[in-house]
Amino acid sequence: MRKIKIILALAMILSGIIGASAFAGSKDIIEFKAQLNDKSMNVGVGEGSASMLIVEKELPEANMVYLDGVSAYEAVAQGKLDAYVYERAQMQLAIDSGLKGVRLLDENMDESLHIAVGISPKCEIDDFENRLNKFITIIQSDGTLDDMYDRWIVKNDETMPDIDIPEDPKYHLIVGTTGIVPPYSYYKGTDLSGLDIELAYRFAAWLDADLEFKIYDYSGIIPAAATGDVDCIMANLNVTPERAQALKFSIDLFDQKIGIMVRDDGSINSNTQDNATTGFFNNLKTGFEKTFIRENRWSLFFKGILVTIIITLLSILLGTALGFGIFMMCKDGNVIANRITNIYSKLVLGMPMVVLLMILYYIIFANFSISGMLVSIIGFTLTFGASVYGLLQLGVSAIDVGQYEAAYALGHNRNQTFFRIILPQALPLIMDSYKGEIIGLIKATAIVGYIAVQDLTKVGDIVRSRTYEAFFPLIAVAIIYFGLEWLFLFIIKRLALWQDPKNKKQSKLMKGVIIHDQD
Repeated sequence: MRKIKIILALAMILSGIIGASAFAGSKDIIEFKAQLNDKSMNVGVGEGSASMLIVEKELPEANMVYLDGVSAYEAVAQGKLDAYVYERAQMQLAIDSGLKGVRLLDENMDESLHIAVGISPKCEIDDFENRLNKFITIIQSDGTLDDMYDRWIVKNDETMPDIDIPEDPKYHLIVGTTGIVPPYSYYKGTDLSGLDIELAYRFAAWLDADLEFKIYDYSGIIPAAATGDVDCIMANLNVTPERAQALKFSIDLFDQKIGIMVRDDGSINSNTQDNATTGFFNNLKTGFEKTFIRENRWSLFFKGILVTIIITLLSILLGTALGFGIFMMCKDGNVIANRITNIYSKLVLGMPMVVLLMILYYIIFANFSISGMLVSIIGFTLTFGASVYGLLQLGVSAIDVGQYEAAYALGHNRNQTFFRIILPQALPLIMDSYKGEIIGLIKATAIVGYIAVQDLTKVGDIVRSRTYEAFFPLIAVAIIYFGLEWLFLFIIKRLALWQDPKNKKQSKLMKGVIIHDQD
């Protein structure tokens, strides 16, 4: 009977998939912009972008879906979005670079994007806005900006010119960028490249400043500038009224046409035929080469793994120490310590981790020169410490009171009783839950890209932005996370076996106890 239920469930799922595919394929082929102005049409836009405002104005009946970059391209190719409205030149580059299953309509949106540099209201460089505008005016008038646009956008020339950085700079310039939007800001190997990166180097040389880049998602880059974490944003940033309320903008660098990407059924069919011809394993080989070998992208993954391990390991060690320390202060019934701890635990564990990190980074530590990595460690230490405190409470409370009385009778004092008798019995009771907290912590580190930390998940996004493929970057990231979880759990398991009272000699357990002869 159980097998029949499983077969029926699988059949229902399969029929649902087939039905969804049939539904997706049953829609009319989109050839004109006007077809998208319908409530049944899902049109993708970048969250908070100028495209969103333009779609609201020009396609008021369409259902807007908020997606960015490669994820949006893939959604269109798979039929999850009917269209994606974004900068035409960037989408055309993606198609020319091998993106399959999509095409651009001949029509563009009526309005254009105004691309400019975002300026932090808390920038401490003297007269920064006027200096930046003067620099832009110079490179526009002498043709430098036109040359940059022609090389990066029109010709897709990825050669980064040599630009001398001042040896004895007067200023320190911090530029926020994304690293995932070719040809403006992206990683070529392990180095940042693109039009915006060249612009930043040229401006730093002109300003007599050394240069530092900080990498953010678009959702975090505006708050970073608003709070003064960066001096300016150079990331193909388009001007919107909402963004202008949070920060200033330079004069326009240039205007860009807004294109419309739709699904290309012909490309999908031909791509399927190509796959059948070249073979599944050849496609795997090509994907592996693009993801790991080309431009030494394996080194990006290595750095991302290292960052994830450091954040996880330090958060576990510091969080365990914090939770244990809090428990020791509260275990004897200290009223003040227990009240403070109760508030702390509810506050930290009661909010999503990503919200806590952003509060720490953009509000609490906004006026401090502190890295996103350190903020991540602080945030995860606070949450892990609260979890450890709760586990210790449960484990110790599960030990019978008679254990204390027996220990005192054997001559142990209060501390000896806790550390030698109670704690060794409580730890095995909470070890499985402790392992679960570690697994949750490892997976939670995937959100640190919101505060300019280039961890494993962020590296996967960076590589996807270059290969325009989801399979290998995402599968690689998933496998690596599984490996990290196994590694940490293996270490914890060995430690658990080491501290288990059953594996200790009697002389160790009876250390400090005075045994009198019965003669």
